[in-house]
Amino acid sequence: MVIRHGDQTRVVDLPPGETVVVGHADDADISLDDPQLHPKQLSFERQGEQIMVKSLADGTFVGGKPLGASMLVGPGEEISASTVRMVVGVARPLNGTGRRALTHHELRERLYEELSRAGRGGRPTALVMLSGPNPGDGQTITSAALDAFRAGDVVATYAPDQVEFLLPDIDEATARLVVERVLEGAEVEAQVGLAIAPHHGESPERLIRAAREALAEAQRTEVTIATPPPRVPRAVEQTVVDAHDPVTRELLAEVDAQADGRDPVLLLGERSAGKSAIARLLHVRGGREGPFVSVACTTLEGDTAKAALSTQITDATGGTLMLDEVGELDQASQAALMGQLDVLASANVRLIATTHRTLAGLVSRGGFDEKLYQRLSTIRLEVPSLRSRPDDILPLATSFARQAGAEEVKLSPGAVARLRSYPWPGNVLELSNAMARAVVLARGGEVLAEHLPSEPVTIASGEGRLREHVDSVERDSIIKALADCNHNQTHAAKRLGISRRALIYKMEKYGLKRPPKGSRKR
Repeated sequence: MVIRHGDQTRVVDLPPGETVVVGHADDADISLDDPQLHPKQLSFERQGEQIMVKSLADGTFVGGKPLGASMLVGPGEEISASTVRMVVGVARPLNGTGRRALTHHELRERLYEELSRAGRGGRPTALVMLSGPNPGDGQTITSAALDAFRAGDVVATYAPDQVEFLLPDIDEATARLVVERVLEGAEVEAQVGLAIAPHHGESPERLIRAAREALAEAQRTEVTIATPPPRVPRAVEQTVVDAHDPVTRELLAEVDAQADGRDPVLLLGERSAGKSAIARLLHVRGGREGPFVSVACTTLEGDTAKAALSTQITDATGGTLMLDEVGELDQASQAALMGQLDVLASANVRLIATTHRTLAGLVSRGGFDEKLYQRLSTIRLEVPSLRSRPDDILPLATSFARQAGAEEVKLSPGAVARLRSYPWPGNVLELSNAMARAVVLARGGEVLAEHLPSEPVTIASGEGRLREHVDSVERDSIIKALADCNHNQTHAAKRLGISRRALIYKMEKYGLKRPPKGSRKR
């Protein structure tokens, strides 16, 4: 069970058949320094894969509703009393045949699916990379994790003695506790890199890079668990320097033609295709004296967007402000940006916006302000996908291998063929991540075909996955509608075009509970 009290988070075992009492008294099994709790507030007793919660005093809630005398709860249920929040989790195998560690490719597929589900609901997802100092540590850590993890958690093998964990619905504090308990059970002293979506990366490839950078930080600073250090972009990134393909050279010619201007630029292209690198190149080649400031539009929300934009504009005075993934702005943030465009001009700040979405389509569906779109798209540049510029792939792969620590980059004929034939749906960032892993697997030798991805990640594919995909989309739509309507079921049902009774049925179907009153916006 995870207990959150103030800024403290800890994990407590609930042994089968034993009663555990929580309260303010010193003789409570779990004593918490909260005078608003009764000396003995409530108790827990594990019964198989469920927990019997008994109320020993008033003021205990389950899922935001008052707890009666007792209730059986399952994994994921939230129990609260005063300022204390407790979440139940039961470690059990995925199925009767036991569990196994996944391959790195399988973990990536699960990561794509999990971030797709979690994104709209605003739920955190933890990706952990662990490296043991001794041969065999990886297997020891894997065995301990498989024995302890919840059904939805994933253990995978990144490389010999390097292990990956995917922990859905877990924040940084809880993830640290989970990792510490696994290492304690394994009796291994490993170094750990920890990245949390969406804070450290909202896309799978960015989160993988963040976890890899966090592990490197742990190894560099000799700490047990590290998070990614602040990224310091190079003035001119490799994605545009290695311009061997005619398509890339054509784009760079357009960059040179537009670099000296002051009009806003809209960069279009797939995720991780290099839009941020092109934005920085526009800034550098334009010779702007002020700084280059990047803002992730996913961090701008409603009423706070205006103040955040004002601060960023001040920071970027005389330079460039890049709005990354501008298509993610909500309507309130779009209005705030529209009101700041004249301020940008007076501060001599050039605006560059990037998006992987088709903004014209969003405009036609009412999802993006038409006037704002017209202002942003004065100049539009298409950033091609990596598969659209094949002559860049091998030079980029070599550069990324050197960045990953390879003193001499040796690619086998099979590896060269694999690099050229693979479609790279994750674009430049996927290639960077793939080469970093290939260098680890090669161990100073030749990079072989089997060190590289062989097939792209498929999402919601295979037998029986269509229904899961449809349910996932419907569940995310309900979560978003409820959040937009401050969990008013009548208004959310109207927005979704269904009856309130149908909404309640679907909430029960997907396990969506109304939050406690204190957690809703006012």
